[in-house]
Amino acid sequence: MGELGLDLRLLLSQAVNFVLIALILHRLLYKPLLANLEARARRVQEGMEKAEEADRLLAEAQARYKDEIERAHREAHEIVEQGTRTAEQHRQELLAAARDEAQQIIAHAQAQAQREIRQGQIALRQEIVDLTIAAASRVIGESLREEEHHRLIEEFLAEASKL
Repeated sequence: MGELGLDLRLLLSQAVNFVLIALILHRLLYKPLLANLEARARRVQEGMEKAEEADRLLAEAQARYKDEIERAHREAHEIVEQGTRTAEQHRQELLAAARDEAQQIIAHAQAQAQREIRQGQIALRQEIVDLTIAAASRVIGESLREEEHHRLIEEFLAEASKL
């Protein structure tokens, strides 16, 4: 190899030095650098998994939130409907009570009017009796006995009722 201008010992020592430096670099730089890259890759992967888990949990929470909101809307709607039904029932009860009270007032007023009419008829009849007795006394010129007066008046009233 001398003919080529290469020194075999120098080439051998440089080859040994290269292998030693390659082993030292491999042990001191490559393995730690590779370990750091793998650790970083694991952290990134764990971060991605945690992000995916967080997204999944967020989606579940949003779904639960949406379900709760819908349930709350349904309950509120049911409460409003129940309140409306209760109010309508109460209104119907009040109307029925008012109708009953009005009927009672009307019945009482009618009974009172009937009593007053009867009293008026009795008073009118008595007035007619008194006037008739007075008129008959003047026409006859003398007083009839009270029983005769009443009999005549009753006959007159009976005939007047027929008309």
